[in-house]
Amino acid sequence: MKMKLLFTVILAVSLMFIQGCGKKDEKQSSQPVVSSSDFANLKSVDMSGKKVFLKYKFEKGEKLHYKLIAYTSSQQTIKTDTTAKSFGDQTLTYFFDIEVLEIDSDNIAELSVNVPQIKYEGQVNGQKMLYDSKANISKEEKLKFLEFETVANTPFRVRINSKGEIIEVTRIDKMIDKMISMQPQAPKMTPEQKQELIKNIGEGEVKPRTQLLFRELTSNEVGKDSVWQKSTPASLAVFKLENISSYNKVVDFVKVGEDNAVKLNALLDVKWSGDKKASENGVDYLFDDPKVTGGGTILFNIDKGKVIRGETNTTIELGVQIDAKSAANKKIRTIRKDISTNKNVVELL
Repeated sequence: MKMKLLFTVILAVSLMFIQGCGKKDEKQSSQPVVSSSDFANLKSVDMSGKKVFLKYKFEKGEKLHYKLIAYTSSQQTIKTDTTAKSFGDQTLTYFFDIEVLEIDSDNIAELSVNVPQIKYEGQVNGQKMLYDSKANISKEEKLKFLEFETVANTPFRVRINSKGEIIEVTRIDKMIDKMISMQPQAPKMTPEQKQELIKNIGEGEVKPRTQLLFRELTSNEVGKDSVWQKSTPASLAVFKLENISSYNKVVDFVKVGEDNAVKLNALLDVKWSGDKKASENGVDYLFDDPKVTGGGTILFNIDKGKVIRGETNTTIELGVQIDAKSAANKKIRTIRKDISTNKNVVELL
């Protein structure tokens, strides 16, 4: 059994919260439609007990521009005969250009998506790392940030329904070709291996990352204090998690310019199952109960059918006791604890 690190589930857990997308001018604005300071001061609208349907409304030819910022802070403590601590934080910024190409009879929209710029700023135990896909960097640096180089300025397509659910991601093959061409010795791949890689990148990275721009909505009418749930399975080490955003709650109806909008609160409630004990290659693992918490606020433009801002956060804590034996058959015990805090901000520009 492969033992997974804590951070493999950050994106999956984040999917429960941040999601976001008005017709924009050809020229991209660098300012959000609703800033963080405006977010808390929007004027309420009296709906007098009325209910509305929340649906995404796409128009052929419509162009959207988004900014996704992911802040992550991590801390790891390892105790053996001594105690070692490591710290890290990173800020990832993605810019998205989206164009609505077609809308079929089932109201499913086909979108062309491009990420023209990715910026990364990280620090691990005092060592800083910087990256900007628009910067002129060496081939060595490009290989170091191969994942970002692969995605930046490589358009792909998604199909999305009126509830905000991404049904399909296509044209990932261009990313694979780009990734292979960048390597000093391009690996030879069979068609089957290439298709598997396309699937892995599409389903494991591109689709979930893009889904963060769109909050999945309920099919039911909603009014103030309406609540709905969304369940998404995930895994964390030996545990299976059922992520239940049990409080997708309508807290207010507000005005954004001349449009009506709804403010939603989300609260993450996680149930887990699985044996806390595991063994691998003669090493025994005993896990603590995982702790996963999160919450956030989302602003959805009812008239235009777009999420225009989302601010959400999650915290994941996992501890494990590891028992192994040295070459001299001496028992070695290690106590490890990982804590990661993630904040995501989606802005319609």
